[in-house]
Amino acid sequence: MTQQNPSAPESGGDPAARAAELHAQCRADYEQAEARRAQSAGAARDQYALATIHAADTVSVTR
Repeated sequence: MTQQNPSAPESGGDPAARAAELHAQCRADYEQAEARRAQSAGAARDQYALATIHAADTVSVTR
C-alpha cells in the first residue's frame, strides 16, 4: 500500500501556482501563531497585574 500526500501537487499542475498556494498557507500559519503569541502575552500581563494588586492588598491589610 502506498501512502499519498494530500498536499502533493497533482500531475500536470502549475509549479508557480503550487508555490503561491504554499506561500499563502505558510503566511496564514504564521499569522495564527503571531495571534496566539499576542494573546498569551496579554494573558501574562493580566496575570501579573492581578498578582500585583493582590500583593498590594495583602500588604495594606497586614499593616
